[in-house]
Amino acid sequence: MKDVKEGERGASFACVLTAILENGEKIVCKGITRGKIATKCGTMGKLTFGPVLIPDGYNKVMNDLTEEEIGHTHRQKALTELIRQLKERNL
Repeated sequence: MKDVKEGERGASFACVLTAILENGEKIVCKGITRGKIATKCGTMGKLTFGPVLIPDGYNKVMNDLTEEEIGHTHRQKALTELIRQLKERNL
């Protein structure tokens, strides 16, 4: 990717969480983080894609974000939606 131009480095990561309830109902929730692939690898050791993804709205890779900033990932979005739907069903 070293020769890929800045405007062509777009990427998105998705998380899909599924809950199957006792009655057989299936709840599927998806969260997406959009961004771009960094030109230089960032800090290693946290999230698997974290050293290379710069999320939209930020100027640093995922692994260099604070805990508060990281909470807005595709994983958090999917989990928040799943919890909302479970609460909606009084579960």
